[in-house]
Amino acid sequence: MKSLTIIYHMARADFLERSRRYSFLVTIGLVLWLGYLTASGQFRMRVPPDYLGIINSAWIGATMTLTITFFLGWVGFYLVKGSVLRDYETGVGQIMATTPLSKPLYTIGKWFSNFLVLGIMVIVITLIGILMNIFLGTEDFNLLAFISPILLIAFPFMAIVAALAVSFETISWLRGGFGNVVYFFLFMIVLIVSAEGLTTSGDESIQPYIDIGGWQIIGNSVTQAAKLTYPDSAGGFAFSITPLENPNYFIWNGIEWSGEILLSRFLFLTISLGTGLLAAVFFDRFDTSRILTRKRKKQKEMENVESIPKGSGINKELHLTSFVQSRSKLRFMTLLMTEFKLLIKGQRWWWYTICLGLIIGQLFSDPENTRSMLLLAWTWPVLILGGFGNREVRFNTRQIVFSAPDPIKNQLPATVLSAMLFLALIGSGAMIRFIIAGDSIGIFGWLTGLLFIPTLAITSGVLTGSSKTFEVLYIVWMYLLTQNIRSIDFMGMSNDSPWYFYIGLALLLLFITILVRKRQISNH
Repeated sequence: MKSLTIIYHMARADFLERSRRYSFLVTIGLVLWLGYLTASGQFRMRVPPDYLGIINSAWIGATMTLTITFFLGWVGFYLVKGSVLRDYETGVGQIMATTPLSKPLYTIGKWFSNFLVLGIMVIVITLIGILMNIFLGTEDFNLLAFISPILLIAFPFMAIVAALAVSFETISWLRGGFGNVVYFFLFMIVLIVSAEGLTTSGDESIQPYIDIGGWQIIGNSVTQAAKLTYPDSAGGFAFSITPLENPNYFIWNGIEWSGEILLSRFLFLTISLGTGLLAAVFFDRFDTSRILTRKRKKQKEMENVESIPKGSGINKELHLTSFVQSRSKLRFMTLLMTEFKLLIKGQRWWWYTICLGLIIGQLFSDPENTRSMLLLAWTWPVLILGGFGNREVRFNTRQIVFSAPDPIKNQLPATVLSAMLFLALIGSGAMIRFIIAGDSIGIFGWLTGLLFIPTLAITSGVLTGSSKTFEVLYIVWMYLLTQNIRSIDFMGMSNDSPWYFYIGLALLLLFITILVRKRQISNH
């Protein structure tokens, strides 16, 4: 009982701390919008090519469930990840380390806190669906048919996401941006495995113990209902935002919950709890010995470098260069190259090898694959671009950077141009191919991406003080570009790309960044 009380109070304190943040309110607003899009039919389940279920409680509930497992399962990890790291950075963890709090209780408390945050978002989406069902939607509202897939599929899935967020934070090499990328690919693998048992015939041969996201459970049931109404349908199942001009409708009254399906949902809840406990194995309980060892090593190296022999003139009179002289001698090109070196500093040899391979791949790809290679090349540096605009916060150098001569006119343009220079280098192969082929859309899209990506990165960093926002947004955006969604195509992936719109958006983002940075400078 005492352990449960500790977990409750720790999770409650962590949840209240998050809920008081401005970003939490923004997230809730986005979740409300997501719930509206789902309940209003913007996201839809369908049986290819054009078979839709009649809008009823079961259909909306299942659609919301898949929306939650896909979008919130994807982005939710990044929303809750960071609570353990925050305890490291704020020093709260060191205080906790002096208490009798055990590692398993700490990780379970963090898991429960993450689950609460994600659970609140699921509840918000569910309430939006209920309200639209009652006031704008279907007749004979059936609460059980609506809510059962959310309770039995979405909530266990969110529990696993919450546990993975804790586990990634307790493993040092997964705690940062690299872990964010790893989760993206892990999530995609989970979705593929979850949908592996989808059938075209709609039979009952589902595998609930690998269907974490519920795609088999829902998809096969929907496909079976469509086959009963339209025996000639090819079957299959899709979840998309593609509008249908003349759909054919069928009735689907919901999932028939078998004992095996219910047992699998309980198993996933148990796995999430076990994952939270397993995280305690990797948790170092805020042990600072490794950090202190690295600091001592660096301090010793600095002492060796900076040691001054006797008689070296240490007692000579020193003169400081005046502010006016420093300002007049400031050379922008030197600052630009310094920012460029800072951008790529610390990368290993294999990282540069991959960059070179991507450039060569663009040069020797056929015209159809050149854009895909460019997209991959510009996605590769997501972790270093994520540091834009928040380096001063991460390294606590705001007083130094903001007191430099004209940081708005000098440092900010140099930062953006350094990123543009780097993106131009790793995307140079595609530009050469576009010029040779006379591909004007490719050239304009390349130039637009060169401007839009750094401005998006630096604006996200300046507004949030974190790299996580850009990393999540950018990875999602680049993935959606592969789905041929015209409205978000800023880099000319298709001939009808609205690249010109994103030039204006990039300039607007720069304007916002300047305003926010001026305010930050005035406050320091």
